[in-house]
Amino acid sequence: APTRPGETGAHSPLYLLERRVEQTVPAGRAALGMLGDVSAETRRIRRAGLPTAAGLLTALCASAARRDRDLFGRLLPADTDDFATYWLAAARYTAAVAESLCSAAWQPTQEGAR
Repeated sequence: APTRPGETGAHSPLYLLERRVEQTVPAGRAALGMLGDVSAETRRIRRAGLPTAAGLLTALCASAARRDRDLFGRLLPADTDDFATYWLAAARYTAAVAESLCSAAWQPTQEGAR
């Protein structure tokens, strides 16, 4: 299940995706491409009940690292559209979850509604 309202973002597994999205802004695609294996992070996110976030993190990091080579072994230009699509999806997803948690924090609880 998603984190409870009032928990800090650093303790939320969603923070693992948010951090990667935010790192991309100043450091660029290469920063994510050098991460290597993010399976430990994605497992933690999945255990928290956020499979979409885990999938987005995997896809974002994979698209950042993906570089094809020509017949002579030279790197070809990166597929920036693919990476941008995953980055935008991850950024929007984290914002939507944050908005939802904020809204839930302001809703009366069952105990308070009595």
